[in-house]
Amino acid sequence: NGMVVLAVENPAADIVAARVYIRAGGRYEPLAQAGLSNLLASVITKGTERLSSQQIAEQVEAVGASLGADAAADYCLMSLKTVSADFTEMLTLLAEIMRTPSFPEAEVELERKLTLQGIRSMQEQPFSVANAQLRQILYGQHPYGTSTLGTEETVAQLSSGMLHRYHQTYFRPDNMVISIVGRIDPTAAVALVDQCFGDWQTPQTDLP
Repeated sequence: NGMVVLAVENPAADIVAARVYIRAGGRYEPLAQAGLSNLLASVITKGTERLSSQQIAEQVEAVGASLGADAAADYCLMSLKTVSADFTEMLTLLAEIMRTPSFPEAEVELERKLTLQGIRSMQEQPFSVANAQLRQILYGQHPYGTSTLGTEETVAQLSSGMLHRYHQTYFRPDNMVISIVGRIDPTAAVALVDQCFGDWQTPQTDLP
């Protein structure tokens, strides 16, 4: 299905880490929706079609793993780290989160408010203000000219529906690279990725 897998064995510690890079991020957002990928990263782990935010958190905490998401100007990132015995369970969970996020309205509203607070806080910091002005001078109307958090105006109107459309557009196997390193045989790692992501069909539509 076009997904790229990079696997390296490192038996030094009983840990396996995985990162999934998605070609998305701030520079793929419409200027009127600046901050969309940052909001998606904040909410994507807060529920799937089958699991609630609490159920996801309990499953991760039960095995002492870490699982998260982040967004930058040029990519979105999903990451996990756990002991090797629990890697299959955690990668299966990560795949479910990536493939069927629910973006609950309550969670979207909460994270949107927190983002707005963060933007207002940055406006009170001289270095952040100067950095924002420099980006505007350098990049103008290009998405690089806007903080990955977005602006108060753009973030205030972001919705769960926008998150779903953005996810459906960019979260697809032919737009991803997954890297796995740790106490796991590379052949086994590739087989596990195939088990979790192999039946994820690439959409017929071209990427923007």
